[in-house]
Amino acid sequence: MGPTLPNLAGICLFRNGPQDLPYAPQALAGAVALSAALTFIAASNLPESGNVAAQVAVATLFAAAFLYALLALRGLQARFVQSATAIFGTDAVIGFPVVLLSFPIGAQGPEQAPGAAAGILLLWGWHLVILGHIFRHTLELKLPLGLLLALAYSLLGFQAVQLVA
Repeated sequence: MGPTLPNLAGICLFRNGPQDLPYAPQALAGAVALSAALTFIAASNLPESGNVAAQVAVATLFAAAFLYALLALRGLQARFVQSATAIFGTDAVIGFPVVLLSFPIGAQGPEQAPGAAAGILLLWGWHLVILGHIFRHTLELKLPLGLLLALAYSLLGFQAVQLVA
């Protein structure tokens, strides 16, 4: 992964942007696979998950399509690989602790594991701000607009996944 992992950590800490990632389609493929695998594991641990494989597939396709549509609207399609690597890579970075926190929820339920549920909620909030940071750099926007796009992305993605739940 070379400089990709340190740059992803830098993006999560708001020190780097997607432009700092190398143009590496193989890193994007790895980030997508790892993000999907971690999401699958975490979602499978939650009660009443439904068809997790279909949900993960829809979420992954939605993320790529949403990003590509934004880039196409701005004529910035050349940024897709780096930006998508940033989105899926940071999702994987956040996904590791989410998976760990999903085990007590799956075993005991969210009411019996409120610390784990609160931890996942905090990680979602942090990831939302990271996405806003990525959108800001990718689309050359002010941070508040990047955060608004991140919120729209998250809500629309949730709705898309609910269609197959």
